[in-house]
Amino acid sequence: MSALKKTVHKIDLGFVSIELIKPNIVCITSLTEDVISVENGIKIIEEIKGLVGNTPHATVLNFGNLYSPSKEFFKFIVSQRTTEKDNIIARAIVSTNMARRIEAQNFVNFFKPLTPTKLFASMDEAIAWIEPQLGKEN
Repeated sequence: MSALKKTVHKIDLGFVSIELIKPNIVCITSLTEDVISVENGIKIIEEIKGLVGNTPHATVLNFGNLYSPSKEFFKFIVSQRTTEKDNIIARAIVSTNMARRIEAQNFVNFFKPLTPTKLFASMDEAIAWIEPQLGKEN
């Protein structure tokens, strides 16, 4: 009898959950208002690679109504990570918390990420924007 290979589609790290919501679209959902450190950011990136391997993909950072400062994590994403290294085609940020929205918009405007990055109020809007971004890669 052959062993069945179990495919993991969702990972819970305690502070975030990481889920493959559609082919090549990974959603990172904040579960707490804890600060996302650079070390935790590295854990997130490693788990994403576990889900998608070296396949080009897009990410949705879903903060919902939660807020915690993440300036260092955002700076890490921009300064240390490259689209080629991480195979990220696009990044959507979803938030309904006004402080988080301001911080995310400042991040996008000030740091000008190499990966196309946009802020949204809902998951549906984010996915509608991301899907054509994935199509541009193919």
